[in-house]
Amino acid sequence: HTYTMEQQTKNLIWALISILGLVAIVLLFKNPTTNDMPVACTMDAMMCPDGSYVGRTGPNCEFEACPVPRTDISAWQTFSDDMVGVSLRYPDTLPTTYIHPVDWPPQAQIADGPFTCTPGGIEVARAGVTTSETIGGHAYCVTKVSEGAAGSIYTQYAYARAVNDKVAILTFSLRAVQCDNYDEPEQTACTDERASFDINPIADAISQTLTF
Repeated sequence: HTYTMEQQTKNLIWALISILGLVAIVLLFKNPTTNDMPVACTMDAMMCPDGSYVGRTGPNCEFEACPVPRTDISAWQTFSDDMVGVSLRYPDTLPTTYIHPVDWPPQAQIADGPFTCTPGGIEVARAGVTTSETIGGHAYCVTKVSEGAAGSIYTQYAYARAVNDKVAILTFSLRAVQCDNYDEPEQTACTDERASFDINPIADAISQTLTF
């Protein structure tokens, strides 16, 4: 058949309308109308390492992120290991009640590069778990090994990072008391501290003071 220009234009318009209709149907099924009713979260709060509290928010009622603490090293002690030839600064204690440092002050080792990291493993296994972390804008390879003993959980940490053509490795352990050992309200306080405490910023601050 021979179509006039007017017929071709009409056919094109109807084709576009059909395509737009199909697109609208697809979007409708892909993004169905949701209920915009606000979610009522419970009123419980979580204590942060700095002593402040955060509540639950959002559609999944998750706890808000704790404020990122600014690590003040002005009162830290200095430790020098003449055998290894390294020096670092460290805090006498941690800002925690139920988590205590072990193998303290942290030990430092310097190894030849290059710096590499192979994530994997399980924290409770013999070799632990290794993860690639960015802490305070610095790249680390972090290994953790945990085991329970005498009513506490002991976790060994190793933080490795590149320093020029070397690899600096910081090691220490933390002892976390089993929260079930306590009655209320200490049990809840212990659980909240375990959930909110983050050793990473402190480990990064210590590692950044390392000289050799």
